Amino acid sequence: MRYTCSQCHFFVYDEERGDATRGIKPGTPPEHFPDSWRCPVCGKGRDALKTMEQMIAPAKEQPPAKMSINDFRNIARRKLIGVCGEFSVCDGEPGRICVGQKFGEPPGFGGAGQGTTFHRNYTSLHRYRFRTRIVKQHHEPELSTSIFGHHIRAPIMVPSMSGVKSSMKEAVPERDFFQGLVLGAKLFGTIGMTGNTPEERDDLGIDVIQEAEGHGIPIFKPQSQQRLLQLIAQAGKAGCIAVGVDLDGCGSANWAKAGRPVYRKSESELKELVDSTSMPFIFKGVMSLEDAGAVVDSGAKAIYVSNHGGRVLDSGLGVAEVLPQISREFHDRATVMADGCVRSGFDVLTVLALGADVALIGRPLARMSLAGGPEAVHMYLEYVLNDLRAAMIMTGCDTLQDVSENILVKD
Repeated sequence: MRYTCSQCHFFVYDEERGDATRGIKPGTPPEHFPDSWRCPVCGKGRDALKTMEQMIAPAKEQPPAKMSINDFRNIARRKLIGVCGEFSVCDGEPGRICVGQKFGEPPGFGGAGQGTTFHRNYTSLHRYRFRTRIVKQHHEPELSTSIFGHHIRAPIMVPSMSGVKSSMKEAVPERDFFQGLVLGAKLFGTIGMTGNTPEERDDLGIDVIQEAEGHGIPIFKPQSQQRLLQLIAQAGKAGCIAVGVDLDGCGSANWAKAGRPVYRKSESELKELVDSTSMPFIFKGVMSLEDAGAVVDSGAKAIYVSNHGGRVLDSGLGVAEVLPQISREFHDRATVMADGCVRSGFDVLTVLALGADVALIGRPLARMSLAGGPEAVHMYLEYVLNDLRAAMIMTGCDTLQDVSENILVKD
């Protein structure tokens, strides 16, 4: 039996293992703890320890009529007990409940191995500070832009995510999760992506996007070339805005564990995929100049700079460490997209200043979709937009064209 502290939602006690650090023998239930026992995180007594079932039950209660982001965060925290603490700072810091070796299990909300790449995404992004520029004529920032010929309200998109069963405690059905991302993005005025997972039909995301009148982009794992060509054709018939392949999915622990092969792709294979469709093509998982060059040479319309949230390779570079160089080299030949611990509108502006045309927000929107579907995703995107507007005003940026590395100082 596993118990979680109902106060901090962080400390987890496994009755089968006990807690040698605090002198608790295996098989000891919380009611047999000494009266002096206190949660090592928040200091609450043993009565604060609740079973997983007791903790999850409140998430199923009727929500209040008017929900806030924090209400949805609390629901997500309960649904993801033992997997994600839904901390106010989602940074992959060592000691977080999601971080650390999983010993053959999927990384969940954490990162591969020790989780150092996940954490490096955060630290590399936050080495940059803004220069303020406020003595000038006031203008309301122009935030809207377009991608692949489609107008979007701001340079913010929802990335491809999947794997509710393997990584998110099966908190909702995979279809509902995809709908939260795609429809929440559409409500806000941007575009959402779907991933695919070995635990469901690999074309489920296409169905969800088709139901949203084609307003979305399916991103597929690098499966066999034959299967990818079939999926791409199916996405075209569904009227999807664009299509893509998650190149660094070749290191996916979830697909490997499920016995579903995924592969590295050669330059000729990239070109074959791009040439098979008239839809704009995105290759995701680019973290080097060499791979970016191969993507551009294939005819793809977008380079998506990403390391899979640090979930496929430990001891890797952070997105913010490679994005500027890739953008400087290839921004005139392809749209540059990037994620990497983007959590707020301030982070969005940093990523744009480092050279991205569009920033994508992952883990927070995954939790919003699990907790409240399209409504919660939409609400979080509005919050991000408000911070982006404020950040542009404070840095003197009236338009997106004003955003450059000149507004940044690196520590």
